[in-house]
Amino acid sequence: MILNTFEQDGKIENIYDSTNVMATKYDINKRKLAVIFGSGHQYLYHDVTLEDYRKFEADESQGKAIHKYIKKYKYDKSNEPVDIEIIKEQVVKLKENKKEE
Repeated sequence: MILNTFEQDGKIENIYDSTNVMATKYDINKRKLAVIFGSGHQYLYHDVTLEDYRKFEADESQGKAIHKYIKKYKYDKSNEPVDIEIIKEQVVKLKENKKEE
């Protein structure tokens, strides 16, 4: 489930309430999708269509959606882990804000 979306200049960034997929960055023009996993690993998927990205983004489970819509694309795995503690802090704040609404 998406907790926060930021869209500007053909780029979409999302933070998810998910144990598997923490965040994504999608470049509409370049058709590249960066996925940051709960393990701290980051993958860059190439030539991802906007249609498949939107299906992935809207799915109830991004972990399952990766397998349904994204795994078919070529990808590169980043050798440097991402510090997911910052993302985890954002998730907590976003959840707290939603409770207050």
